[in-house]
Amino acid sequence: MELTSTLSRDLVLQVSKALGEPEWLLAKRLEAWATFAKLPYPTTRTEEWKYTDIGGVPFESLPLELPTQQARPIPEAVQARIAQAELAGYAVFVGADLVHVELPEAYRAQGVVFTSLHQALQQHPELVEKYLFRTVNWKDLVGPQAKRPENSKIPALNAALFTHGVFLYIPKNVEFSKPIGVFKYLEGGQLSGSRTLIVGDVNSQAVYIEEYLSPTQVAPSVNTSATEIVVSPGAKVRHAHIQLLGQGFYHFHRQRALLERDGALNDLVVNMGASLSRAEVQSEMLGPGSSSEMLGLYFTTGRQHVDHYTLQHHVADHAYSDVLYKGAAKDQSHTVYAGLIKVEQGAQKTDAYQTNRNLLLSEDARSDSVPQLEIGANDVKCSHGSSTAPVAPEELFYLMSRGLPRPMAQQILVKGHMADVLTRIPIEPLRAYIESIIEEKVRV
Repeated sequence: MELTSTLSRDLVLQVSKALGEPEWLLAKRLEAWATFAKLPYPTTRTEEWKYTDIGGVPFESLPLELPTQQARPIPEAVQARIAQAELAGYAVFVGADLVHVELPEAYRAQGVVFTSLHQALQQHPELVEKYLFRTVNWKDLVGPQAKRPENSKIPALNAALFTHGVFLYIPKNVEFSKPIGVFKYLEGGQLSGSRTLIVGDVNSQAVYIEEYLSPTQVAPSVNTSATEIVVSPGAKVRHAHIQLLGQGFYHFHRQRALLERDGALNDLVVNMGASLSRAEVQSEMLGPGSSSEMLGLYFTTGRQHVDHYTLQHHVADHAYSDVLYKGAAKDQSHTVYAGLIKVEQGAQKTDAYQTNRNLLLSEDARSDSVPQLEIGANDVKCSHGSSTAPVAPEELFYLMSRGLPRPMAQQILVKGHMADVLTRIPIEPLRAYIESIIEEKVRV
């Protein structure tokens, strides 16, 4: 697919035409492009980006990654994950190409839709039009972010120029507990953009795992991703976003979930890869009885930089949310966490918690943590807290004095530090995989 290589309104038109999109979607893309074009990039003067400098990220100097429409094999790294993950169904993207999708016929017979976003536009246009951009768009800012329009810059870029994505729809009263997995293998050297749209209809239940992988070292590359989650009344969605991109990648992810009455979301974000990554994860409790569990794990080495921003937005009364993000940093790496619990005036009986814990494994590693509360109701239970500390020398000494080499002793301490997040991951193959990644990061 040969298109203009520079970012422009014309490129938006060409991408939409080449993908055979309907007029309504092109109109949305152009609206997003207009927002992108007029806004500056966030800088360290932007409060939410205070500790993350993206001045050197080559957003506009890389070619846009496009579907090649060629048959491509499943990479060995993805094959290994599929064999280990014990999935009900899965899809594999290499770059912007969907190279394989598999879903049991029993699920399809119940009306489950699991396909690429652009195939869904052809086969289920009414569903995609109803939900796409409903949760993550270039106008979805809440709390302090809403005061600074530049926070919409990167989401607007994704909305204007995403080239591939996934659509998962779980019909009313349909339940499955075995995960569906999506693997996105990026080869680097380009600007890539993807979207994920997950819709759990009334009283449905599903598990979805999305993983980003690449070679361990790539040419400078930028990846933007957006995940939209709609949790209808009584629905339960378990979701995981696993980022293991190689050095050279800049990864920017925004995720937002809308939870209606008695809807439940269990979310996990794991950031272990990329040179620089930022994940913005938001839950909107729109209905009474809704609940959101937001877990995060991150481990940085070398000069990696990882930034997380979470938002628990309580709009309805009698809702619950819990954030637990834990990480470790070694060498000269840097981690950032900022989170906000925002309770609207009518959201009485809110029950919300926010915790961030960081472990420093070297003197040059750094962690910044900024938990926040914004309470508009007077009958709530809300708490927040954070801590950052080095490895306790006496704990390390104790383990080493028992004959353990330093890397193994650090491995035990890091896994112990992250244990209360790991034990809350009920999918055993996924938990074992994350533990193996942590072990490898300690050894590096």
